[in-house]
Amino acid sequence: MKDIRENIATQKQRLDVLLKNKDNRAILNRWLKTELAYTSNAIEGNTLTRKETTLAIEENITSGSKPINDYLEARNHAAAYDFVVERATGKSKVDEATVLKIHRLILSGIDETNAGLYRSIRVRLAGSQTILPNPVKVPELMEEFSLWLATGEEDAVDKAIKAHYRLVTIHPFVDGNGRTARLLMNMILMSAGYCPVIIRPIDRRRYLVTLETRQTKDDATPYINFMCSALNRSLKTVIDALDTDKDAGTQKLLTISKFAKLVGVPTSTIRYWVKIGKIVPAAYRDSGYMMFDPKQKDDLKKLALLVQ
Repeated sequence: MKDIRENIATQKQRLDVLLKNKDNRAILNRWLKTELAYTSNAIEGNTLTRKETTLAIEENITSGSKPINDYLEARNHAAAYDFVVERATGKSKVDEATVLKIHRLILSGIDETNAGLYRSIRVRLAGSQTILPNPVKVPELMEEFSLWLATGEEDAVDKAIKAHYRLVTIHPFVDGNGRTARLLMNMILMSAGYCPVIIRPIDRRRYLVTLETRQTKDDATPYINFMCSALNRSLKTVIDALDTDKDAGTQKLLTISKFAKLVGVPTSTIRYWVKIGKIVPAAYRDSGYMMFDPKQKDDLKKLALLVQ
């Protein structure tokens, strides 16, 4: 965990430099608007591809073979992201009203009856042992949550990760809790100069399992490790996309299978080392595949992960 947090701090410094360029900031926001809509909605079962999500957001193409709500969810998430960016850029306070506004945007045109309103019924998470609060308690829990949000004593990364956990655990809405909580978390991160956490659809199961472990076993470690690893990876992805100085060297990078062969370990071992922060991929392709620099073999030797 210490290594991951150090990587996060180092990468944030690099991102700070890159975002001094206003063009970089505009490029990043445009990409994140569609990427977060695609990944966050996919976690909740949305069937749109990344390309379909982009077309729905950027060209308003909402006619196709997929359910109309899937297209509306893409556009709504993009609108909610714009709101989050505006609030984060203006360093606006984050409170109960902010959460309700995000949720209202998420469900706009999909479920107007419940958009921006707390649930009045009991709900359960399918396949989960987590027991959610009685709806009668939700307003009080959200008031307490809002007061906690107003405090500024914690590190921004810790605050954002806790805010996400606390909101999904209160589960104040009939639908849209996860998307609202992830946007809230990312608002807090962006207000502090970080990039948003991108939780990939491929990581959905691990994401939900670590959340449930935190909720039912009072063990926060797997959840915090997962979120920090996701932030670390997201920072690396964003920096690689913006740092044109690295473009010249990308042709020399190796896929994970070739890098694993070079260092003499299974690809699963490389993935595990990435997960725990022992090694950070040199780049990510647009498809999300990790790429490694052959010189990183020396880094692994220094960490005594390879036989000298």
